[in-house]
Amino acid sequence: MTKAVEKSMEPYEKLTKTLNTIPNGFPTIEDGTHLRLLEWIYEPEEAELASKLKLSAETVKKMSRRLKIPEDELTKKLEIMESKGQLRITRSRGRFPRRKSKGQIKYGLLPFVVGVYEEQIHRMDAEFASLFEEYVQKTKGAIIFSTKPAIQRVVPVKSVIKTELEIHPYNQVEQMILNAKSWGIRDCICKKQQELIGDPCKYDDRVCLVFSGRENKYEESHQTTTITMEESLQILKETEEAGLVHTSMNIEDGHSYICNCCTCCCGVLRGFVEWGQPQAFVKSDYVIDIDEETCIGCGKCIDRCQFNALSIVDKKCVSNDNCVGCGVCALVCPTDALSLIDRNPKETKKPPKNILMWMLKRAFSRKVNLLKII
Repeated sequence: MTKAVEKSMEPYEKLTKTLNTIPNGFPTIEDGTHLRLLEWIYEPEEAELASKLKLSAETVKKMSRRLKIPEDELTKKLEIMESKGQLRITRSRGRFPRRKSKGQIKYGLLPFVVGVYEEQIHRMDAEFASLFEEYVQKTKGAIIFSTKPAIQRVVPVKSVIKTELEIHPYNQVEQMILNAKSWGIRDCICKKQQELIGDPCKYDDRVCLVFSGRENKYEESHQTTTITMEESLQILKETEEAGLVHTSMNIEDGHSYICNCCTCCCGVLRGFVEWGQPQAFVKSDYVIDIDEETCIGCGKCIDRCQFNALSIVDKKCVSNDNCVGCGVCALVCPTDALSLIDRNPKETKKPPKNILMWMLKRAFSRKVNLLKII
């Protein structure tokens, strides 16, 4: 690599270090594939600025003082970067919420996954899709999926859990939606990426649900369409019936999205199935149970399972350790022989309380210094 090229890639090298300091991680590749990925997303000056953002988010005024960039100039840059999905924007509640005051705007650093990558849904083309596929095939989810605590966890289908069992709130997707004040739907970035590299998915691509405790959260979003709570619950039901697997952030409180995933496209599920990363996600607190007396060995459940966890032995369905406890197989059992029961307590662990605790545990696990980017 020539000195000229090295110099031109310097902003992307800086951004790589910043993104890899975030607990989520951003693994590097010796041949520079990760740099080409960032080069597609950011202009050099955007990468330079992104490398100096803070996770905690700042007002333009505060950032202007810290970086010694005029407020007007900085505002223009940040607004362009926000439109490109390169950073996080938060709007605090105004002093007079009934007057729909926008409050204070802050800009912050986004992880690469889950974050910057997903925000490219409105920009992604075949070139970027191919670059990303090259990147994940070479890293095989290293750091991102091989570090505890995992980023996401499987959330079970509530209707197939044995009725007498206790169900914690983080195991109830319906409750996450009912507790929110804003709801939105997004196209699936994973399905779009696979389609652009010539491997389209058989499932619907508009299945990613987001929600917030703040009203009118998605009114100004470039990537999210505002929907109602009832529409969110209907989409949830439709994805279950289609055989998609619910996953969400691996935390106890503060959920903001539900991914309805398939192993052919989803980067998280592929981490487990395709690349053998046991920490790619956390299995649910449940596991499938099969009533031999009522099972007729029809095999309908096998067609539904995306993890090769079921098979027919002596005309009866049996399960193996691949079961992630999603429960979608039980929905099609004609004799109700399948249901979810508690997983062995030794195989379960309560998730971190919230995103802050998740970040602290993850940072400790990776031995990264959060103080550099907070």
